[in-house]
Order: sequence, then C-alpha cells, then structure tokens
Amino acid sequence: MRWTEGMVHVAMRSQLRKDGWRLVAGQYPGGSDDELSPLNIVDPAVARDLSPDPRRHSLGKLIPDLVALTDSVLLLIEAKVGYSDGDRQKLLELLGPRRNDLLRALRELGRVRGIAELAKPQELEIVPTLAQAADVAAPPLPDGFASIRAQSLSRASVVLPPPRGPV
Repeated sequence: MRWTEGMVHVAMRSQLRKDGWRLVAGQYPGGSDDELSPLNIVDPAVARDLSPDPRRHSLGKLIPDLVALTDSVLLLIEAKVGYSDGDRQKLLELLGPRRNDLLRALRELGRVRGIAELAKPQELEIVPTLAQAADVAAPPLPDGFASIRAQSLSRASVVLPPPRGPV
C-alpha cells in the first residue's frame, strides 16, 4: 500500500476508538475535519498579526494532529507517513516552553466541548505521540514518547511508554 498522511490519520483514529480512547480534538491533513475541532494552541497575550481575534490567529499557533483521552492519560499526536523530527520537536515545544499555552488551550476546549477531564489538564499524564505507517523505518523514540504505527486503514499498533504521572 502506498500510504498518505490522511490514511495514517484514518488508521490511528480507528484503532484508538477500538481501544477505548475518546478523540477530543484533531485536524486531518490540509486543515479540514468534519468530526473534530482543532486544538488551537496560541499565545493569548499578544496578537502577532493584524487579526481582529488574536486568540485564534496569532503567529506561532500550534495545532496537534490528534488529541485522545482515556482515564487520566492524554495523547498529543503528530502524524506523518514517515518519521518527522519536526513533529518530535513540536511535541517537545508544547510540553516544554509552550506548556502553559497547551494547558490553557486544553482547559478552554474542555469548557467549550463539555469534557470534564480537561478542566484540570495538569493532572493528566500528557504523552507525546508520533504516528506513521508501519512499513516505514523509524528511529528509536525518545523516552516518554508513545508510538502509533498504521498497519491498515482500520488497524494500528499503539505502544505507550511506562506511566510517569502528570506532566
């Protein structure tokens, strides 16, 4: 099969649902999604462009490809056909320097969408996750990262790191 990024998205969404995960936010490649709202992570204090609504349209906005929740674990997922070091860096930025922006965006998503578990996102174990096609080579993942490997349009392997507690 010749994979596309959209196919990886279909596979990971299908498998996560089968495994009992709740998909809470996401965006298919190309920025369209008729199922989920995107999680827009922005700097709310500064409008960096001429937009009338800087909370939605500031430069430096980051949008994870998919956000999934079960119990007290939240997967923050970036997906490509093959490994992307840029996606790894994006996830590290969200959990490091942009952590407060991420937590603020999760609280707002929880309020707007009625997702009680997101009221206190700092109490969740937030797991950075890289998804890709299973037939593409990938380097070893950094500590604390999860992996999703799409095997077909309806099946993927999900490998979680050992639990660490809230991040």
